[in-house]
Amino acid sequence: MRKSIFLKLALIIIPIVLILELGEIFFSYNTVYDTSLENNKDNIEKVAEISRKEFRYYNPDEKEDDEFFCDLFNEYCDMFGLTYIFALDPDINTRSETFIAIGFGENASDEAKKTRYPGVVVKGSLINDQIEVYNGKKEFVIVHELTPFDDSLICYCAVNEQYNYDKHKMEKLDEPFIIGAEISLNSVMADTRNRFFGTGVYELVFTLIMITAIFLILHFRISRPLKNISIKMKHFISDRDRGFEKLIVKGSDEIAEMSRSFNTMTGEIDNYIEDIENLTKEKHTQEAEFDIARRIQTGLLKPPAFQNDIVNIKACMHPAKNVGGDFYDYQIMEDGRVFIAIADVSGKGISAAMFMSSAITLLHQYALLGYSTDKMLYEFNNTLTGQNPNGMFITAFVAIYNPDTGELTYSNAGHNRPYIISDKLITLEGAAGVAAGIFNDNEYEQETVLLKPDDKVFLYTDGVNEAANNSKELFGTEALEKELEYFIGNTSDNITDDILNVVRNFSDGAVQSDDITMLTMRVARKPIVRTITVKAESQNLTAVRDLIYSESILTDDIKSQLRLIAEEFFVNICSYAYGSVQGDVTVKLEIYDDRATLTFVDSGIPFDPTADVTDMEHYDHENSIGGLGRFIAFEMADDYSYAYEDNKNILKITKKMI
Repeated sequence: MRKSIFLKLALIIIPIVLILELGEIFFSYNTVYDTSLENNKDNIEKVAEISRKEFRYYNPDEKEDDEFFCDLFNEYCDMFGLTYIFALDPDINTRSETFIAIGFGENASDEAKKTRYPGVVVKGSLINDQIEVYNGKKEFVIVHELTPFDDSLICYCAVNEQYNYDKHKMEKLDEPFIIGAEISLNSVMADTRNRFFGTGVYELVFTLIMITAIFLILHFRISRPLKNISIKMKHFISDRDRGFEKLIVKGSDEIAEMSRSFNTMTGEIDNYIEDIENLTKEKHTQEAEFDIARRIQTGLLKPPAFQNDIVNIKACMHPAKNVGGDFYDYQIMEDGRVFIAIADVSGKGISAAMFMSSAITLLHQYALLGYSTDKMLYEFNNTLTGQNPNGMFITAFVAIYNPDTGELTYSNAGHNRPYIISDKLITLEGAAGVAAGIFNDNEYEQETVLLKPDDKVFLYTDGVNEAANNSKELFGTEALEKELEYFIGNTSDNITDDILNVVRNFSDGAVQSDDITMLTMRVARKPIVRTITVKAESQNLTAVRDLIYSESILTDDIKSQLRLIAEEFFVNICSYAYGSVQGDVTVKLEIYDDRATLTFVDSGIPFDPTADVTDMEHYDHENSIGGLGRFIAFEMADDYSYAYEDNKNILKITKKMI
């Protein structure tokens, strides 16, 4: 059956547009879910606080109070969309909890309504987070808890005081109550799906309408005129041996120009007919597919550089011409821990890119929920196995760095073993496991290694060690390790760039056959801290200068600016802080990776030098304390702050290293 060019265009454009639309909807859904999860965390914390304030007026001697608070908690559940709100009387010794009052929301289970009521005792159910709230170590704690009734987010807080109706005042409780505000994660996901479904359908319908409008225009303005040309072309192909009747040309538009061009090329077309038929079948469709896959692949990646006081992260992902499914991810969690991951999906093209987008979303969510690395890969594998119609698999390495302990906890699902660049090059052995997405219920191991300041963790995919040159030789693991050894004792953060340059030099222009992805995480060096305490006398300015110039890690420019800042504020303290009474000044210098901080502490009269900082145009030369130099010093600083604590003036000045 003959297919028109109009139909071929439709078969190419419609799938591309729909795939792009589905990709956008998928990405938007995960964004909406993340936002919904954070909003619900804020919501249950807010409701827990409201319930705690109300429960301070609970009177255990009045039995009607139990019913009153049950009704009140029911109202709060309906008002704020929660599953349960409850008040507990905990017993720390037996780890049991007695329900005083409980409210049920729309999504509460029937079993919970039967078994949770005022007076019921649940033995051994008190968790460590509740005990921390009870002991006052935390004011609020939000936990992801698998209860007997649901998979939930629960916010716990303690009621530490109670209204004494005899004395008409609040009194502190020796044994606090615990308030819990709970919401079902299943209901959060269902609500997100319901709200998002309407938007997704609307977008798809709108897209189809736009496609229809475009093709109607193409049909009447282009397809019909082209049909006449097509008829002549058909006669040329079938009757070219008997001679070809040239096209009749009318007008001066693009269609007419096409007819003229065809008339001049009739003598040459006969030699290239077979080539034209072959070239028009698959080329554009394949290129479009790879372009979409690249967009999906790169659009989900985190920025290639990140730095804070804990770590410095650098990453890169360079897709091959035939797009695969490499990705990297990192996340700074609320408790300060750092999550890093790298993975490689089997297969090429859009299917691999879509599989990768699902994988990176899952790992990101499991990290936010606080899963351990072995549990993360366990759940990750089971989810992918159940949603893998194309039979693909994925190798992955995930790790969590705890800056408080220096421990790096990691698990590996069949991925290349990463390295730690420390006093020597260390291969992260152990924690081996099979690739994810093949079999259900695979167990994964978890290992822990201790990192020191300035240690570097290097993750990579097989596009690095399996890069080939024109002679089909592989770069190899040994060559990679040799290059990494160069960075032992080296403070450079450009490992990924240097390795990439070495690999490309080795390839010598050969076509890249696989994605090249790398990620490095350097543990921040401990800050250098130097402190001196001297008398508030101008002759001691030399000691302050020596404090700054003794640190070789600082550049001459930074030293010069810090010296000017220090001189200004030290002299001001000597001149104004103590009057006729002699006092001390403490100067502390702190040097971090990206900044240096000077702190001045004196016990003189209270004075905030930052209170009236203004531009030079409005500076009052006659009445301003401290002179013009104070304002110039603030201009040189990148940040500054003042506090008066424990009868001391504390001024902090920060200068960035860049």
